[in-house]
Amino acid sequence: MKTLSTLSTLAVLSLTAAAQALTLDVQFGTGKPKTPLANGADADRTSVVGVAIGTQLSETSHLGLNVSTRNIVTPDPIDAKARTAILEYTYELNPTGGIHPFVGAGVGCAWLTNTSKKTALASDVFAGLRFTVTESVDLTLTARAHQMYKVDFSGVQGEFNRQVNSFETVAGLRFKF
Repeated sequence: MKTLSTLSTLAVLSLTAAAQALTLDVQFGTGKPKTPLANGADADRTSVVGVAIGTQLSETSHLGLNVSTRNIVTPDPIDAKARTAILEYTYELNPTGGIHPFVGAGVGCAWLTNTSKKTALASDVFAGLRFTVTESVDLTLTARAHQMYKVDFSGVQGEFNRQVNSFETVAGLRFKF
């Protein structure tokens, strides 16, 4: 009977620890796509808005799904936008203290509007700092290189298989549950 009680206590503690390992990130930032069309059509600075849900795998590792939206090309000659869902792995370089530097990478899918092909492979690499605000809230500052591969503008501009790169700076709040 004592063993059953101990096992149930361990199960409750494990579930509680797992529940506290969940994170929700809300991100706002700006990005600058780099000449996605050969004729030089460029996107102005664009807003990047995202939400991510994840879990802390260990003290130094985090895995999350980041869903965000951004412009690819300005309205002239076309108004192309992308929504992405990227599975991201983050490694914290210093998990102790109030400032936590991190690096990471991710891969996923982009859903495109006003392009000939409606999906593309997407990836990103990033680095940043995470600041502890309270026990359950962190502030994050991230620099991210974001890529979309084989974006097809052939129906609009006569171009296909373009790689769209952008550099983004993002601030966010991470809520830990």
